Amino acid sequence: MNPYSLPSIISFTVNFSLALIVLVDNTKSALNRWFSAFIMIFALWNISEVVILNSDSFTTARIAAQILYRIIFLAPAFFVVVAYHFPKNFHKHLTRPLYYVLIFSLPIILLSMSFPEFQIEVIPLSKTHDVFYYQLKYSFSLPFVLLLITALGYMIWGDVLLIKKIPRLRTIRQKSQTRFFAVGMIIIFFVYIVLNLLRAIWAQAISYYFVSTILTLIIAAFFFISIIQFKFFNPSRYLTGGITYSILSSIVLAIYFLVIKGINESLVTWLKIDSYVLDGLVIFALVILIRPFEHRLHEQLDRLIHRNIHQNRKTFLKLYRELQTYLEPEEFFAKIKKYLTRHFNVERVLIFNYDAQSLSFVEIEEGTSIPAIPANCSLISILKSKKQAVEFYELDHKKMIPKLGDFWETIQARVILPLIYEDELLAICILTRKKYGLDFSQDELEILSIFGSEIAGALKRNRIIEDLRLKDHQNYQLEKLATLGRLTAGIAHEIRNPLNTISTAVETLLKKDIPPKDQEELKRFIMEETARLNRILNDFLNLSRIRPAQIVAFDSENLMERLILSLQSSDRHAIEIATKIEPRGKIIRSDPDLLFQALLNLGLNAIAAIVDRCKKEADFNCKEGKIHFKISADTNHYYITVQDNGIGIPDEIKDSVFDPFFTTKEEGTGLGLSIVHQIVDTLMGQIRLESHYGHTEFAITLPKKI
Repeated sequence: MNPYSLPSIISFTVNFSLALIVLVDNTKSALNRWFSAFIMIFALWNISEVVILNSDSFTTARIAAQILYRIIFLAPAFFVVVAYHFPKNFHKHLTRPLYYVLIFSLPIILLSMSFPEFQIEVIPLSKTHDVFYYQLKYSFSLPFVLLLITALGYMIWGDVLLIKKIPRLRTIRQKSQTRFFAVGMIIIFFVYIVLNLLRAIWAQAISYYFVSTILTLIIAAFFFISIIQFKFFNPSRYLTGGITYSILSSIVLAIYFLVIKGINESLVTWLKIDSYVLDGLVIFALVILIRPFEHRLHEQLDRLIHRNIHQNRKTFLKLYRELQTYLEPEEFFAKIKKYLTRHFNVERVLIFNYDAQSLSFVEIEEGTSIPAIPANCSLISILKSKKQAVEFYELDHKKMIPKLGDFWETIQARVILPLIYEDELLAICILTRKKYGLDFSQDELEILSIFGSEIAGALKRNRIIEDLRLKDHQNYQLEKLATLGRLTAGIAHEIRNPLNTISTAVETLLKKDIPPKDQEELKRFIMEETARLNRILNDFLNLSRIRPAQIVAFDSENLMERLILSLQSSDRHAIEIATKIEPRGKIIRSDPDLLFQALLNLGLNAIAAIVDRCKKEADFNCKEGKIHFKISADTNHYYITVQDNGIGIPDEIKDSVFDPFFTTKEEGTGLGLSIVHQIVDTLMGQIRLESHYGHTEFAITLPKKI
C-alpha cells in the first residue's frame, strides 16, 4: 500500500463503522436499513479508490474504476429512497417493493447500456506510472449524458422531497435534522460538480487527486456530524465502542503509513531487511503506546458530542446548590423560572404545581386565568411514560383538552418539561418559543431532561420538609388544645375545693345556736379559702400575662441579695441558702424582674422539697437542708443553677412538672414551674432538670445576645 490511499482508508473506516452502527441501532426500521446502505455506498466508493491507488497493474485499476463508476451513478438513487424515509415517511406507497425497483431501474438500465465503454479512465499520479487514480471522461455519448441527467434529477428530487417535508414535520429536532441533511447533500453535490468541471484546468492529475481526497474526507465528516451532533440516530450505546474504535483505527493506520512505512523503507534500503514479522512487531508496539491516549480521546469525544451539557454544568451546579436548602415554594419556583428563562433564552416559562384539593396541576401565579391541567388527562399519562422533555408538536392535539390546547397555542408553547421523582409527577414546566425565532436543539432538550430529573429531587425534598412542618404545626395546635383542656380542668378543680369549703362554712354560720368560738373558726376558714382563691387567680394571671422581656445590664449580686431575703422571709426552718457568682457572671444582660420571679419560684419549690423530706424521713432535719444558687458564663451564654437536697422528683413525673396545675403538694397550685418555664422561654433561654432522691438541680441557660 502507498500513502496516497491513506485518506480513502480513513474515510472507509469511518463510513463503514457508521453504516454498521446505524443498521444495528434498529434493524427493523426501513429508515435505518436504507440510510445504512446509503453510507455503505460511500464506503464502497472509498474502498474502490483504495484498490485503484494500490493496484500493481493497469487492468486491476481499471476494473476497480468501472465498479466505482457504477457506485457514482447509483448513489443518487439511494439518496432519493432515503429522502422519502427521512426522518419520517409520509408516502405509503414506499412500502411496496415495486416502487424501489422503479427508482433503481433507470440508472441500472443506463449503466447496462454504457457497458463496457464506461466514461471513466485510469490516470497515473506519478511519473513512474506505478500509482493510479481515476477521472470521468466527459463525452456526448447518449448513455453517459442520460446518466448525468438522471443523477442530477435524482439529487434535485431528493432535496425537494426533504425541503417540502420540513413544514409537515412536527418536532423541532426533525426539522433541524432534515434541514441539515438537505443542505449538506446540496453542498456535497455542488462541490463534486465544480470539482469535475475544473478538472480541465489542472495540469497534473495529482492536483485533482488532492481536491478529490478533500471531498472524500468531507463526505465522511458529514455523515459523522449527522449521526453524532444532529443525532439522526441514537448511537450512544456504540459510541465508546464502534466510533471510538474507528477513530483509533484510523489514527493507527495514519501512523502506520506515515511512520512505519518510512521505517520499513529505510530498513529495506539501508540494511536490506524486509520482514513482515518486524512490521508486525512495530505496529504492535505503536498500538500499545497509543492505548494511554484512548481515555483522553473518549473524554474529548464526549465533550464534542455533549458540548452544551458541559457548558451548562457550572451554572446548573450553582442553582442545584442553592436548592439544597429548604425554600418556600414561591422562591423555589422563582429560581427555576429565572434559570430556564435566562439559559434557554425563552420568552416565558409557566410552572404548574400539583394541587391535591382540586386534583389538578395549577399555575403557581395566583389570580391568573390560565386553565389547570387535570391529573387524569392523557397529557399526564404521556409525560409520566416519557419522563423527559417533550416537544409540544409531538403531542396528539386531538386528545388534548380543547381549552388547554388553545391556550398553549396562543402562548406559543414549545417544550413541556415534567418534574418526575420516582414515577411521581410533581410539577410541569412549560417553555414558550425562544427569542429571535430560534429553535430548541436536541442537546437543549437533553439538558432540559437532565435538569428536570435533578430539580424533581430537590422539589421532592422541599415537599417532605413542608409535610413535616405541617405535621409539626398540627401537633403544636393539638398540644395547645390539650394544654388548654388541662388548664381549664385545673382551674375548675382548684377553685371548686375552696368554694366548697366556703359554701359549707356559710351554711353552718346561717344555722342557729352556734357557739361564738365555732363561728370565729368558720370565719377564719372563709378568710383562708378566700385568700387561697386569690392566690390561685394571681398565679394564673402571672402565667397568662408574662410581659415582654426588657433587657438591661444589671449586677447579679444585687439580684441574689433580694432573692435570699425573699426566701428567708418565707423559710421557717432555718434552711441554709448559699450563692456563688463567678467573675464572668457578675454582670448579666437580661430582664432582672422576670429572672428574679423565676428564681424565686425555684427557691420556694426547693424549700418545699426539703420540708417534704423532713416529714417523710425521720433521720433528716430541716436544718440540714441546703439550697445553692450558682451563676457562671462563657463567651455566648449565662448559666444559672439551683440545687437542693430535698425529697427529689420521681422519674415518672419529670416530664410533667412544667405542665400547668400539675402538683404533688396538698396546698400547691401547680403553676409555679409553669411560670418559670414561660419566663425562661420569654428570655430566649432553656431550662433543664436533673433529680433523684436527695438531690434536685434546675439549670437555666440564657443567651448573652438577645
